[in-house]
Amino acid sequence: MKSNIDYIKYAIDQAKKAESFGFTRNECNRNLKIALHQYWQNKELKQSSINPAHRKNIPRTKKAKYAEKHNSEKIEVEHVVPMNEIVNMLMDEKQINVEAIKQILKKYFRVFLVTKSEHIKLSNIRLRSKMPSDWDKKDPFARYKKAKIDYK
Repeated sequence: MKSNIDYIKYAIDQAKKAESFGFTRNECNRNLKIALHQYWQNKELKQSSINPAHRKNIPRTKKAKYAEKHNSEKIEVEHVVPMNEIVNMLMDEKQINVEAIKQILKKYFRVFLVTKSEHIKLSNIRLRSKMPSDWDKKDPFARYKKAKIDYK
C-alpha cells in the first residue's frame, strides 16, 4: 500500500524528469503543488480549507481568531513558508528520498488562517509569495515576524 509520501515522491520525480526534458520549473511544479495539497495538507495534516471538519484543524493568527469570532474581517488560508519555496527545496535536492521529503514537509509545510489585512501586510513588504532574502531556513515564521503578524 502506498503512503501519502510515496505519491509526493512520485510527483517530485515526475517534475524533475519534466524539467530535465525542457519544461520550465513553473510548468513542472503545478502537479507537484497539487500533490502536496492533496496528499500532505488534506490527507496527512487533515487541514483542508474547504472541509469544515478539517478547517477547524488549521491554526489561526491572533487577529484571525478575533475576526472569526466577531465576523469582523475575511480570513484566508496562508502557507507560512510559501508553496514555491517548499517546492523549490524539494526540486533542488539531488537525491530526494522519502525521509528527506518528510523532514522538509514537517519543518516547513504549515498552513495558517490569516486575515485579509495580514495578507496585505505581507504583500506590502513584498513577502506574499517568498521568504525574506536573509532567511536562514531555521525559522519558518520569518515572514510573519517581518510583517509583525502575531501567530501565537
